[in-house]
Amino acid sequence: MYMQKAFVNLILHESRKYVKAIILDQDGTIKGGDDPIYTNIDVSELLRKIIRKDKYAVIITSSGASALKSFASIADFYWQKNTFVPTYIGIGSGTAIYKFDYNGRNQIYQRGLTLEDEKAIIQTWKDLYADLGIEDSDLQLKGIETFKEFMISDWTGYISPEYIGISKQYGGKCFTEPIKVTVVLPDWGAERQRKLVKILQVNLDNNYGPNKYTVKRGDDTFLHITHSFSIDPKLFALKVITEELDLQDKNIVAFGDLPLDNDRGLLVESGLPYTFTNHEFGEHNPHKPPYVLSGSRESPIGSVYKAIDYLLS
Repeated sequence: MYMQKAFVNLILHESRKYVKAIILDQDGTIKGGDDPIYTNIDVSELLRKIIRKDKYAVIITSSGASALKSFASIADFYWQKNTFVPTYIGIGSGTAIYKFDYNGRNQIYQRGLTLEDEKAIIQTWKDLYADLGIEDSDLQLKGIETFKEFMISDWTGYISPEYIGISKQYGGKCFTEPIKVTVVLPDWGAERQRKLVKILQVNLDNNYGPNKYTVKRGDDTFLHITHSFSIDPKLFALKVITEELDLQDKNIVAFGDLPLDNDRGLLVESGLPYTFTNHEFGEHNPHKPPYVLSGSRESPIGSVYKAIDYLLS
């Protein structure tokens, strides 16, 4: 274990020489988790810290309008500070990308879902849960509570009432917004949840054609459905941003918590030399990326903040 920690720290030290951009997943990586310190933390301060060191700060999260709403203060930061280093926020697993700089917030692209798309996805999800005998009592309670709170929140300027209206029919079991549909997972183990994701993907492909929708496990609570890209949506977003910034692979350090799920494109399929995760995962070569951060067992999210502090020191 000590040798492995030393090796990962060596890789982190090597990346420090080249890093120009820090790419981050949000939930489970820099916010949330079981540690109360990070449950309601304002991650905008982390982005500002990165920017002040003249590094590019990028978040590509499976969260949707809630994430975009939480970063409103970043636009104010650019008005108040004389900086020319932009920040990028990708929501819906990279289904939409926004650039923040001294011109304010600008959308680079958005590949959303129509109301008809969302109704079709909802019907396929309902049919699958019914076929598998998944009852409301089987679902993760914290997910239902989150969505019930979402349904009474003010989404003016972020989500139109038509999309919220779909959600309200299902009592917190799902949440619909222009870029994605999110449903609450059963309270099952990770591998069983992944099998459910695969079945839903197959059903959507059979019903509406392959490569139209993408299903991803977000964590142990939520499952996200978005429009498909030619590649993993987070990887697509990464390629768009790094091309705009003219970055080489060695200039990028990426962090995420789910290399087997919705961070796979970012941490694995990207082929980047410096990707890190704060959670142990399956059978993998510990000497190849993504590398498991030292200290992640004690404090998964804390280990990411510690690594970023080191990169910026």
